Amino acid sequence: MTKAEYIAAVLSALRRLTPEERAAVQAELDGHIEDHMADLLALDYPEDLAEQRALAAMGDPEAVGRELEKQYPLGWLVLGRAAVVLTVALSIQMVLAVGVLGMVLDSFAARIYPDEDTRLNTVAAQERVDIRLPVGSDVLRIYRVAVGQSGETVGQWEAEVSMCAYDRIPGGTVSSAIWSHTELANPRGETTFSGGGRGSWWAEYQEQYTVLEPGDTYVTLTYDYLGEAHTVKLPLPEGGIPS
Repeated sequence: MTKAEYIAAVLSALRRLTPEERAAVQAELDGHIEDHMADLLALDYPEDLAEQRALAAMGDPEAVGRELEKQYPLGWLVLGRAAVVLTVALSIQMVLAVGVLGMVLDSFAARIYPDEDTRLNTVAAQERVDIRLPVGSDVLRIYRVAVGQSGETVGQWEAEVSMCAYDRIPGGTVSSAIWSHTELANPRGETTFSGGGRGSWWAEYQEQYTVLEPGDTYVTLTYDYLGEAHTVKLPLPEGGIPS
């Protein structure tokens, strides 16, 4: 979804606007999105990713539109532009309130006790670790290594490494570009495939996988970007892949 499509989706829920009022709401929404994008671009986000992150932070456009509609009964058309701007801001804040709380909790969890459900169908063994790597202004934390089977290929064993990333300063924005420069490999150098992840401005989570063979005892995680490199050898938990 583009910025224009997002704004159009919000405006479609508002049925009592004059052209002037519609333009005022559109300008306010556009300003909110541009402010979010400017912050992300300052952190070296690509423009398309900054736009997507900014739109995600604004909340569901239909929900924002419904909240605006609630704020304006039949008599709302007598309001001036200042009141329109205030109402748009309040409506966005109401939609974002739960999401912001979730981001705060994610940020604290990433620092204290991160946890995500495994994507392996069968877990033979797992072990919690606490390895924190400085990456620019962020911290990349490895917190669990597991061995099991996903069920996608019969008899195939995989290593799963669970990670999170957060800004060194609480409340700071973490770069999602970390994952595109992080790679997991087995002892033969066969590289990672990721199982997806989730995240917010304040914390990012991801699991990465690599195929194992009998006798494998470790996997290697590397990060290499803009002259900053880390290599971590991760022992596999005992009782994992059969020998």
